[in-house]
Amino acid sequence: MKAGSTLFAFLSVVFFTLFLSPPLHAQKAQRLRITYASIGGQTLYLWVAQKEGLFRKRGIEAEVVYVPGSSSAVMALIAGDVQAAILGSPSIISANRARVETVVVASFINRLVMTLYGGKEIRSLEQLKGRRIGITRFGTTSDFAARYALRKGNLTPDGDVALIQIGEQATRVAALRKGVVEATLVQPPVTLLMDREGFPKLVDMTEEKLAYPLSTLVVGQSFLRKNPESASNLISALAEAAHFLKEKKDAGIRHLADMMRLDLKRQDHKDAVEESFRAYAGVTERVPYLSQDGVRTLIQQLSAQDPGWGTLPPERLGVDMSLVQELERGGFFQRLSGSVEKLEKSTH
Repeated sequence: MKAGSTLFAFLSVVFFTLFLSPPLHAQKAQRLRITYASIGGQTLYLWVAQKEGLFRKRGIEAEVVYVPGSSSAVMALIAGDVQAAILGSPSIISANRARVETVVVASFINRLVMTLYGGKEIRSLEQLKGRRIGITRFGTTSDFAARYALRKGNLTPDGDVALIQIGEQATRVAALRKGVVEATLVQPPVTLLMDREGFPKLVDMTEEKLAYPLSTLVVGQSFLRKNPESASNLISALAEAAHFLKEKKDAGIRHLADMMRLDLKRQDHKDAVEESFRAYAGVTERVPYLSQDGVRTLIQQLSAQDPGWGTLPPERLGVDMSLVQELERGGFFQRLSGSVEKLEKSTH
């Protein structure tokens, strides 16, 4: 074959490969079901990843399913009905007591985002002595936060102050208004309502900066073992969504209003959305790494109910940050920040 013919054949292959082959997102995408158990700012990055096409961009055809109750989401993960879930402590590893069933592969919010409010006659933590705090139930995030806040005020949970299991946030707020309890924990945007009604803020847990895995990406152990690349693509898509929220506030607020089914034309709805966005977007991680401090906080919470958690070796906890570390070493998160900077410069 002549040199010219060989060159022509080579260029033809390059042309068809580079220009006529479908791009990654146009090739056959892997179908994955992802569940979440909370509607609001703490899972907004998942919503954004779906609505902005960031999963599809990374070769994933995602079906995002809301399942109220984290325990139901964990069961769906173990059964293989879903491949991934956005969950918070302590449910993220609670299934791993006997053996590792689920694995935390990324953690996007590592802060407690809730506030302890007192009844209108309560002005300090010390005044809660001999009183009652309303929580969801024992072992939940509100239970952990209440105990943490009380110890901060040198009060003994279940001794100096009674912790009363009441249920969901709306029920707890109603109990506080009626004087059934003298304090309770509230998350945004209900914090806005509490402030407007004049309930005193006793402890803002966000300001405590306690390492706490509030919103994490969890996958089934078998899925991670068989599909590490898909798990990495999930992290990449969600991380890009987290960057989106940092840099495009107006679009993020519109997505949150859509998610919460609130109308931004109504001032009360707009205020609620903006309060929630402010609280959660500010603490959403650009590099979704769960630190050892966060793991220790989680174990502390679980050990309060079952001391055996404190004796388990680290590998039994179901926390694996290796994919986040690989992405970080490869410069992925840095490139995300760089692309945002270029976009900002091009619009000025």
